[in-house]
Amino acid sequence: MTQTAAMVVLIITTILWGSWYQFGKKLRGWPVAAFMLWLYFFSAIVVWIGVLIIKPFFITEPLGQIIASNPGRCAVALFCGAVFSVGVQLNVTVVKNVGVVVSTSIMATTGVLMGTLISALIGGIREGQSLEKILAGAVLLILSTIICQFATISRNKDHGLVKGGKSYAEEASKRHRNTALLLFSTICLTPNYPFAQSLLVKTDLRPEGIPALLCIALLATGSFLGTLVFSGVQLSMRGEWREAFDIRRRKDCILMSFISAVCHYGGNLGYAVSAPVLSYAIAWPLSTTYNLWQYLWGLVLGEFSRTSRRTKLLLTLGILLAAAAILIIK
Repeated sequence: MTQTAAMVVLIITTILWGSWYQFGKKLRGWPVAAFMLWLYFFSAIVVWIGVLIIKPFFITEPLGQIIASNPGRCAVALFCGAVFSVGVQLNVTVVKNVGVVVSTSIMATTGVLMGTLISALIGGIREGQSLEKILAGAVLLILSTIICQFATISRNKDHGLVKGGKSYAEEASKRHRNTALLLFSTICLTPNYPFAQSLLVKTDLRPEGIPALLCIALLATGSFLGTLVFSGVQLSMRGEWREAFDIRRRKDCILMSFISAVCHYGGNLGYAVSAPVLSYAIAWPLSTTYNLWQYLWGLVLGEFSRTSRRTKLLLTLGILLAAAAILIIK
């Protein structure tokens, strides 16, 4: 694959990644645990079918032989996929609670910073790439997050949530709890995805690794297994297994899970074949442009409707800083 083709695939990937979180707002009371269980079930199927179809173009050795020769790396991929999926489920829960825009302003900062540093330090930095530029972009992302948080406070005032009032206190408390949960997820859990890619995948900088397609298939399998445990515990504690598999009443939600799987791990499949060509130190920060698509969906869903011009200007400035940061990093 040429670098131009890899760039096109990566851009498509960012669109897919940035378009599925919105479904977390449309579950109509269906448990997030059920949504994620179906999502990662479909993800594992979609990825393995995709890998088997395109494998002849990228991998010459039998997959079973590669797995048998690299049991340790394959086990790490499964584990990282499981931990990553728990982080994503927490992210979806936060998006459902506080909205796409507020969540993305936090995920964009911590996710880009953690993922890029891991990709650069573990995956390697090629000549001409700069860790300084990556850190400069991270600073802009932090400023973007701060401004987006101010925009959120301004939006709350526009909606009549006045400081000191009961509604304001409840909203602020919910936002603080969800912010803490999101920070934990994006710092400790979801970086397992770029960590696995950077550590395990075979590149010119890491020739002893496993093929990218196999890595993504193992990550998808691990994500399903991790979600089966994490969601299973929640569904069991709340007695919601029947609701999770009520196909007749919840076929629209299950369809959203399937579409999300295609966008989420289908996008991961695109990332798996394009990132080694571009290098992970470049591909990961560039791929985080998916955050801009999430901002767009948040606006389309009306999360900042009926707000003042000042609020809209703050939000616009925050999004523009995020875009500038990503351009600097790439």
